[in-house]
Amino acid sequence: MLGDLLGRARLVTLACSDYPAGLRDLSDAPAAFRVVGELPELRRAIAIVGTRRADDEALDFAYSLAREAVMNGVTVVSGGAIGVDRAAHEGAIDGGGRTVVVLPTGLDAPYPRANHDLFARAAEAGCLLTETDDGADAQRGRFLTRNRLIAALGRSTVVVQAPARSGALSTARFAMRLGRPVFAVPASPWDPRGSGNLRLLSGGSRICVGPGDVLSETALAGGDRAAESPEATENTHNFSDLTQSEQTILQSLAGRARHAEDLCQRTGIPAFEVQQSILRLLVRGLVEEKPGGRYQTCRGGRKPY
Repeated sequence: MLGDLLGRARLVTLACSDYPAGLRDLSDAPAAFRVVGELPELRRAIAIVGTRRADDEALDFAYSLAREAVMNGVTVVSGGAIGVDRAAHEGAIDGGGRTVVVLPTGLDAPYPRANHDLFARAAEAGCLLTETDDGADAQRGRFLTRNRLIAALGRSTVVVQAPARSGALSTARFAMRLGRPVFAVPASPWDPRGSGNLRLLSGGSRICVGPGDVLSETALAGGDRAAESPEATENTHNFSDLTQSEQTILQSLAGRARHAEDLCQRTGIPAFEVQQSILRLLVRGLVEEKPGGRYQTCRGGRKPY
């Protein structure tokens, strides 16, 4: 499925003009790495990371965040693992944008094998990147050194869901050392899968409850908004003719399915107006109904992660 990765690989060294500027900020910047695919523009890039054992809501959030990011001309960087990483890569690809998969292994046996289908798509929508020699095992130390590259390639890092002991937190620490913004999605205090997020927030990391939190920061760090590609324009809905209630409900549904009653409580919008707004959003294809009478923003129907 992946084809001849070794034959398609290109070596990028410190002397190359397209060596990412972010990597040069590392004290142990790689002297060389290999790329399969096209190394995208990284002046406006975010790293999205999290646990392999994420719940459905965290996966939905990562997917929606990545999709919204690429529609705003931002590249998504992650580690290609199952869970949050995969959801982020899939969101970027489905949004018609660019993504970078930073592998912890060589190109002869990219890890994990379960994501080889994703790697094939990512190599067409961006690139696979590795500094690891072929034949190297997927040892814990290689994941940690890989994480520093993820942090350096992103202008900011978003931790979607991470327990207290998680590789995603090492990525966040590398980003902090580089002086890059770190965002954490709030978690329930009783859910151990998000205990690392709460620790980051208590330590001063910035809160991320939607794409705007990260994209505004990325825009400030990366300059003016890049011109959108035709593909991105086609995939972007026009929200200018939505009512204020409809816009508020869409924001509340970003990355999470909710009941109408929950939307009333969260937004303060009267029940009859919530129901009318949901109906109009359903008709326009901006919202879909889920089992149990819940609603969420549309993602094209399939759940790839």
